[in-house]
Parts: sequence; C-alpha cells; structure tokens
Amino acid sequence: MNKRPTTILCVLSAVLALTTACGQGRAGTAVPKGDDAATYVGTKFETAMNKLQDTIGQQRDVTSESGAYFRFDEKYIRSTISSARTGSPEGRVSRQRSQKNPDDSIDWYTPADGTVEYVYLGPVYKSLAPTPWVSMPKSEAGLAIPCAWVGIITACKMADAIAVSYNADKKIVKGAKSLPENRIELTADIPFGKFMERRVEILPPSISGAVTAEMKKAPVRTTVSLNSDGTLNQIVMDAKIEGGGHKIELRYDFRFTGKASAQDLPKLPDASQITVLPDKAAKDDFNRRFSALKGV
Repeated sequence: MNKRPTTILCVLSAVLALTTACGQGRAGTAVPKGDDAATYVGTKFETAMNKLQDTIGQQRDVTSESGAYFRFDEKYIRSTISSARTGSPEGRVSRQRSQKNPDDSIDWYTPADGTVEYVYLGPVYKSLAPTPWVSMPKSEAGLAIPCAWVGIITACKMADAIAVSYNADKKIVKGAKSLPENRIELTADIPFGKFMERRVEILPPSISGAVTAEMKKAPVRTTVSLNSDGTLNQIVMDAKIEGGGHKIELRYDFRFTGKASAQDLPKLPDASQITVLPDKAAKDDFNRRFSALKGV
C-alpha cells in the first residue's frame, strides 16, 4: 500500500482534537454544517497536524472488525476481517472471510514470542501446502509499520483517503456533531477518485479503466465516530455511483469491538499439521501463489 504515515496520523489526531471542542455538548448537538463545518473542523485539523499520536495502530488489547463490499455492475466482492491484538510483546490474529464464497477463508496469526508467524488455510487455499497450517518468518514490515498489519489495513487506507482528500479540499467536511455518552461524529464527502488512489479497494484494470473522470468526482459519504475518551470507534464509507453506462455500489467499515485477551488468540496444532517455510525465498513463493489464487 502506498501510505503517507503523516497524513494518516494527522487525520486521526485532528478528529481526536474535536473531543475537547465538542465533547461537552448535549447529546445530538450539531456543530456547523457545510462551509461553516469546513472552517470549524479545519481549525482543529490544522492545530493537530503535528500531533502524531493516538493513531489506529497504537490502540492495544483490542478486537476489531472490518467489512468490504464493492459492486461493479454484476461483479461484486463482500468480505469481513475480524482481528485481535493483545499482550506485551503483542500477539495478533486476523480472520478473513468471504461472504460470497464461504470456502474463501484464511487466518493470519503472529505470536508474541518467537521469530515465526502462522497461516491457517481455508478450503480455497489448500493447494498452497500439504497441511492446514503454514509457518514462515515473521514480517518485519508488520512489526515496524502498524498499518502493514492486515487487521487494521482497511482503517488505515480509509484514514489516508480522508486525509489526502481534506488536504486537497477543506470543503469536503460536511458536518460534525456530539452524540450520546459524549461521543463525536464527523462526516465528510471523499471523492471516489481518492478512494481509488489510496487503494481502499485494489481494483483490477478492467474496472478501474472503466471509471470516468466524472465518476471519480462522485462523493463517497464518510463517517468517523469517536468514543468519549477520544479513541476511534468506527469509520464507514458508503456510496452509489453511476456513469459511463456502469453502476458502482460500495460500503466499507471498520470498528473496534471490545477488549482483547489471550483467549482471542488461536492454539497451534501438533507440529505434524504445520508446513514450515524456512526462509524469505519460500515465504515469497507462498505469497506469490496466494496472490494468484486471490486474483490480486
């Protein structure tokens, strides 16, 4: 993923800054809308630009879920990822499921200790190894770059699209309001072109090539919700777009769902059920074959 860590951090820090400004409002109290909202929220964004903290990747001991639905004419994908991260050092697990094909499932597990991580193969991926489980060297990127972890990558891409869109046009901000229990909600319209550019969904050339310039300008309604303590609760992107004789419908969401514990992490099977990939070359070959099955 092409990431801009600064913009990802800024957008969330900026949204968090709203907690101070709006958190004491009455339930359902709206702050300015339209151009006024852009000015109101923009001030908070500018103030927070250098506060690189409280990001998605820094939340610990949490469970989360993300969903992806993208339809282009009659072709569509619909999938979910449920994840947990807990402990120090940290153990992580993410479970990917397709709602279109129940056999399309795969789990990624990174234990807190050791130098290897594991994959549990669903039926679609059984040809990748002779056993249900595969072990491989831990991903250095996944350890050093929080947004490289599949469990939160959807949220990071959406946050990146928000930040890039806001930096290009402050008027994308459409509203902000306080909610019950001192929660905060921010609404913006992100151009579909930025959704594509920041790779919230990686579209094949057959689809991206059919998207017209006008379609790229179409708004993707985006809602960011915060808990009373300023932590991210949910990001949602939703749109229906028509143009060039085509119809697009999409809904992407990410939300933190609770507190994680060691019980959320899987138990490894007997060694006889694990295929060992000993080095980076073997891991790269596995990832290449996995991508081919995914059609990426």
